[in-house]
Amino acid sequence: MDFLYGPAYKGIPLVIAAATALYRDHGITIPYCFNRKEAKDHGEGGSLIGYKPKDGDTAMIIEDVITAGTSVKESVPLLKGMADVTVSSLIISVDRMEKGEADRTAIQEIADTFGITTYPIVTVREIIDHLHNHEVDGKVVIDDAMKQMMEDHLAQYGA
Repeated sequence: MDFLYGPAYKGIPLVIAAATALYRDHGITIPYCFNRKEAKDHGEGGSLIGYKPKDGDTAMIIEDVITAGTSVKESVPLLKGMADVTVSSLIISVDRMEKGEADRTAIQEIADTFGITTYPIVTVREIIDHLHNHEVDGKVVIDDAMKQMMEDHLAQYGA
């Protein structure tokens, strides 16, 4: 992997934190970049801040959650428009386990469309299972009623 990429806006602090942690905790220096929602035509200009991808580079995208995969579907063409890069992997904080455009998860669609392997830190199912009737700071975060609402949501929108 040659660089990390964080899509605006939520991916920006995540990619910076990931690059910082890799250096601080493991001595690994890896360049990173992120996009602007709208390109600037003054100052340094452009739509990409930080590392400038080069032909042959391999990128990893760092993102907060994946729902429909829209951010990745926008990021891959953006990066490939900068240089002949390969996006090999995606790290996400939470996999919401929801359908993309078909009856597959967004992660499956991303893999099928772009050949990108996704590594979620946690899934919504793991969150539900861990927090159901579990106290955090003296309060149950996901009680039976909340769990049922979440299960209903997954039944309707999950894949």
